[in-house]
Amino acid sequence: DQPDNLIRGFTLRNLNLKAGIDDLPGAMLSGIPGSEVLLCAPDGDAITYTADGLGFNNPDTAYDGPVDILVVGDSFVEGFCLPKGDDLVGQLRANNLNSISAGIRGNGPLIELATLGRYGPVLKPRHVFMVFFEGNDWKNLGFELSTGWLRPALDPAADFGPANAPDKSIELSSAVMAEIAEESVSGWDILQRTSLIRNFFALHQTGLTLGLVYPKVPPEIPEFRNILDRAKAMTESWGGQLHLVYVPQIGRFIGLVPPDFVYDQLRFQVLDAAERADIDVIDLAPIIRAEASSVSDFYAADSHFNAQGAARVAKILADHLAER
Repeated sequence: DQPDNLIRGFTLRNLNLKAGIDDLPGAMLSGIPGSEVLLCAPDGDAITYTADGLGFNNPDTAYDGPVDILVVGDSFVEGFCLPKGDDLVGQLRANNLNSISAGIRGNGPLIELATLGRYGPVLKPRHVFMVFFEGNDWKNLGFELSTGWLRPALDPAADFGPANAPDKSIELSSAVMAEIAEESVSGWDILQRTSLIRNFFALHQTGLTLGLVYPKVPPEIPEFRNILDRAKAMTESWGGQLHLVYVPQIGRFIGLVPPDFVYDQLRFQVLDAAERADIDVIDLAPIIRAEASSVSDFYAADSHFNAQGAARVAKILADHLAER
């Protein structure tokens, strides 16, 4: 049986669009507090999490003491298809770092900046990890820059809204999710969606192996540097430090001849922007290349981190902080 308040996964851009929310202070930058969120359903068995009081994938007890780390990002941070505690941020907590996940699938750098602007000044974390995923963050940033209510996040005087989303926004968003949920999340529905996702990734990975699928040449997006500058200034305003975590996509490590040079066109743009902004970088691409004997050491079949990979990355991040 599925929980009565189970909601399917969502992206914040679509949630705000469908709810008719068109201003940054009133926007939903998290999920609906207390809701049961479907992450995935391998073999038809739902993996879910209960959204905390702010709407993210954390135990409410994580807010009881000083915050060591705030992690902003997409599904890699939200913990796609990983049971509670096996996700990246859960594994950071296992390394004795009180960590808060502020990740929602589909997020890109501009939404992450807005997320930091809303929750950072309240939580005042000692460290902020902005997780950049090579697979789609550049594309998502392009969409975000064309989203009217998000553009003001680049303004140094931006109003990001209260940490607790306005009641009206939660009400509108809950109504949207209720409409979607009218089509009950049945076992058959979950199985169908899971099979479609599996078939897509199987086809995609076959193309990668044969050298038939490569990423497009990334366009230049100068606003990315502005995002990093703003995120760094925000974090330093309460005495924290910003770190950029570069997450490579699985395609780097699959194929007859690993095509690093293709993916590095984006990687070098991102790392150059971080260097110019004087931001500390944890570049996972060469680390995973050196440490993984196979992609399954880090990645699941759905191309996200598996539990072993999330644990290893959490240890890499924890060790990085310990060495500074």
